[in-house]
Amino acid sequence: MQIAVCEAAADFRPGEAEWSYLVEQLTDLKPEILLLNELPFGPWFAAKPEPDEEIFQEAVELHNEGLKRLDELGAKAVLGSRPLIENGSHVNQGFLWTKKEGVSGVHNKQFFPNEEGYYEARWFQRGTTDFKLADVLGLKVGFLICTEMMFNEYARYYGRNGAHLIVCPRATEAATLYKWEHALALAAIVSGCYVASSNRNGVDEFGLPFAGKGMIFDPLGRLVAETSDSEPIAAADIDLNLIEKAKVGWPCHAEDLPNAFSHLD
Repeated sequence: MQIAVCEAAADFRPGEAEWSYLVEQLTDLKPEILLLNELPFGPWFAAKPEPDEEIFQEAVELHNEGLKRLDELGAKAVLGSRPLIENGSHVNQGFLWTKKEGVSGVHNKQFFPNEEGYYEARWFQRGTTDFKLADVLGLKVGFLICTEMMFNEYARYYGRNGAHLIVCPRATEAATLYKWEHALALAAIVSGCYVASSNRNGVDEFGLPFAGKGMIFDPLGRLVAETSDSEPIAAADIDLNLIEKAKVGWPCHAEDLPNAFSHLD
């Protein structure tokens, strides 16, 4: 099983030049699983300090348009996140798409920054809280969307519940890249899972300098694939035997406190 990560344009829109370029890059690779970045379509609207219902609705519609065209990317399964109104709440929802089943929601982002360029706590609510695993072509996959990756107990929780892969769609700047490299590696180590992350690249209309750099770490915390400006797609094979070995090794085998994850179940 092969998973691919990407660094898509900061203002990525289905059917436009950047979309066609990504489709072209994926033509020969044809990974089974492709991870898109956080809220991949359109500008990073959460850079605006004051929420705007019209802007949010436009983002929802643009993502719906993009989701309808995921088949063009050539992967059997595509993962990412989307803005959605769920039971009256504005959520950032991790989704799974397959050609057979279409789009299904998996997990709503639970942790939001509230700072310059990232006023997500003002734009989104938590909605349904559910750290569940999705079946993706036979793999058990958990979401940690951007900031959630910094809460390491959730990576360990996924690993303890049989995950093979943790995906982290993100929208992060160059100044914090070193933090993400460490966080992703540590999540792999404590979970015994592969950890994959995709990111925006470049500057959108709000002026944030997104870092790009999609990355894949193996269950031992080793970087096995990464994107660059010249190579916007990177892929790695998922070794189930390595996952099995990692989960019975240190630190995965360390005993937890009683009921350590009861608040997540």
